[in-house]
Amino acid sequence: MPYGGNDWLALTKEPTLEPELPICDAHHHFWDLRPERIPYQRYLLHELVADVTCGHNVRSTVFIETRAMYRPDGPVELRPVGEVEFVQGLAAGARLVAAAAQRGSSTSMGLRRACLPPLPPSRASR
Repeated sequence: MPYGGNDWLALTKEPTLEPELPICDAHHHFWDLRPERIPYQRYLLHELVADVTCGHNVRSTVFIETRAMYRPDGPVELRPVGEVEFVQGLAAGARLVAAAAQRGSSTSMGLRRACLPPLPPSRASR
């Protein structure tokens, strides 16, 4: 069992001490395969949602780049744009899932409406 993987993290369960305390998670990263340092296989929306809905009152979180999903070619100074595009795609997908949840559709992601900002009324009613 690799140190730091999800199986390893699941070995210790800690109680939520102040579940009513609003929290801004200082940062998170997204990657689909991270071979560096601790080899996590992936950390995407599924994993973030599981973390922020585990009993704490996480109201917001801040994405920080992790040098993942860079463009493989093109000008070197523009390759990091690939990570921005990747994260924007994740955000767009999350908004679609939230809109479907508000309309009563089921999703395989299990996202809760509380973990995403509400859609503007004009979009939520479509």
